[in-house]
Amino acid sequence: MIILIIGSASTVYVHVVQSSQVNDPSSLIINDEIFQINTIFDMYANTTIITDDGEKTGIQLSQLLLVTNLVCPSCHMYTIQAADGYQQTVNWNDIEQGVLTMEKRVYFPHLAHSFWVKDIISIEVN
Repeated sequence: MIILIIGSASTVYVHVVQSSQVNDPSSLIINDEIFQINTIFDMYANTTIITDDGEKTGIQLSQLLLVTNLVCPSCHMYTIQAADGYQQTVNWNDIEQGVLTMEKRVYFPHLAHSFWVKDIISIEVN
């Protein structure tokens, strides 16, 4: 019975934490800092990349991560998480080739489509 109560409480806690992160669809958490998507696109020039699904225009992911004063970017892995819990982890070489679109979707022209995460809420530095 105690295990069941603890399990239920844990599930509720995780759901509340995830919901609080997704409350503002116009924001994005990058390396534990909150950014407004409109502000990000005002700060940086757009870049267009060619994918097997056509041209994609957005902000370079490397620019976004470097603005958070990241030390030794190539020393880390990066987990990109979607609002629905889907996530993918990539390295710095991948980040340098990727873009974030205004629709909060990331594209990597050299990686499989499964790495193209949509409706992202955070980019975590591991």
